Amino acid sequence: MATASHLIELANTIQTQVTEFQKLLAASGQPDPSLDLDAPSPDFAAAGLHAQDVRSKLLDQIDELHDLLLTPQEMLLGTAPTDFVSRHALDRFQVYQKVPVGETRTYTQLAEATGLPLNVIRRLIRHAITQRIFTEPTPDVVAHTPASKLLAEDRNVRDYWGILSEIVSPAAAQTANALSKWPQESGSKKRETAGFYLATGKTVYQVLEDEPETHNRYDSAMSANRNNVLFSVDHIARGFDWQSLGKGTIVDVAGGIGTVSRSLAKHFPELNFIVQDQPEVLAQAPPVEDESSKARITFMEHDMFTPQPIKDADIYFFRRVFMEWDDDKAVQILRNLTPGMTPGKSRVVIADFYVPEPGEAPLWIERKFRNSDMLTFVLSNGGSRDKEAWIKLFEKAGPGFVVKNVKPLKNSDMMITEALWQGE
Repeated sequence: MATASHLIELANTIQTQVTEFQKLLAASGQPDPSLDLDAPSPDFAAAGLHAQDVRSKLLDQIDELHDLLLTPQEMLLGTAPTDFVSRHALDRFQVYQKVPVGETRTYTQLAEATGLPLNVIRRLIRHAITQRIFTEPTPDVVAHTPASKLLAEDRNVRDYWGILSEIVSPAAAQTANALSKWPQESGSKKRETAGFYLATGKTVYQVLEDEPETHNRYDSAMSANRNNVLFSVDHIARGFDWQSLGKGTIVDVAGGIGTVSRSLAKHFPELNFIVQDQPEVLAQAPPVEDESSKARITFMEHDMFTPQPIKDADIYFFRRVFMEWDDDKAVQILRNLTPGMTPGKSRVVIADFYVPEPGEAPLWIERKFRNSDMLTFVLSNGGSRDKEAWIKLFEKAGPGFVVKNVKPLKNSDMMITEALWQGE
C-alpha cells in the first residue's frame, strides 16, 4: 500500500523532472507544450536523447500518481470502450472538417450540416470534449483544440481512428469467441482463426484485397505515426553499427518505397542500398531527391518468398516485416536468403516490434508494446516476438544462422536482431 510519504516523494520527483525537461526544451529552442490552439507544437526529438529519457520517466511517474489517486474500482470501471463512439461518428459525418480551423460553429449549425438531430450532435461532441477533442468556449459554440485541428487537417490521423473503429473494434469484440472456438490455434498466426475472421468471414488481407477503398484507408492509417518519435528511422541508424560496413551493400528486403534506405543513405554516405519489393509497391516510390544518395539507392522487383537474387551483400535488412508472418513463413523468408549469402560475412538484420519483459520498459511504453501485440492478435492471430522467440526463429531456420545480438532500440517500439550466416 502506498504511503503519504511515497506520494510526496513521487510528486517531488515529478516536479524536479518537469523542471529539467523544461530546461532541455528551452535549450533546444523548443516551446513549452500547450493545449492552446495557436501554440506551436514542440519537437521533443529535437531536444535530444536525454530529454526523451526524462520525458519517458515523467510519463511513467505521472501515470503512477494518477493511478494511486484512484480506487481499484475507479481504475477498473473507468475504462471506456465507448471512447470510440464519438470519434467514429464525428469522423463518419466529417464533423472535424465542418468546423473551419480558426473559426467556431454552433451545435445548431453542425446539426444542419450533418443531418443529425441537435441533441445527438451535442452529445457526441461533448463526449469528445472530455478527450480534449473540440472545446466549447461559450455555451453551445464549438471550437477546435490542437487534437481536433489535427484530425481536421491530417487525413492519416483521421483514417487511423476510422480503421480502429471500423475494422479493429469488431475484431476485438469477437476475439474471445475465436479463442473459445479455436483454443489450440490461438497465437499460431493462422489468420483464419483470428477474431477478425470470425467477425467478417475473411482474413484482414482478403478484405483489403476485395475492398480497394478500405485498403487505401488502411494504408493511410499506417502512415499516421510517421512523426512519432517511437517509430523514427533515426533509431535504426543509431541502433546498429552501420559505419563499420564501410562501402558495404544493404539489401532492404520488402523495403516499400525505400523510407529506411533513404534515411540511412544520408547518415552513412559510403553505403549502397538495394530496395526490394513487389512491383505495385515500388511503383509508388518517389524519386530519390537527395543528391548524395541518388547513385547509391536502386530499386528492384523481388518476392521475398523466392530465392534472393543479390549475392554477397553485407546486410539483408528487414523492417517491420516479420510481425506479419507465422514461424513457418518467416523461416521460408530467411531460408530464401541463403543462396545469396556469403558465409562469415553476410548478416540478417531485423528491426521489428517486440514484446519486452515485464518491467524492462517504462509502463506507458510497455502498454504501447502490448497494445500493438493485441492489435495484430485480433486482426490476424499474430503478435510481436520477444527475445527468446527471435532466437528460436533463427534456430528453426537452420544451424547456419548464428544470432549475434538481440536488443531493444532505446526510445523506440522496435528491437534489432542480428544474425550471421556461417553456411550449411
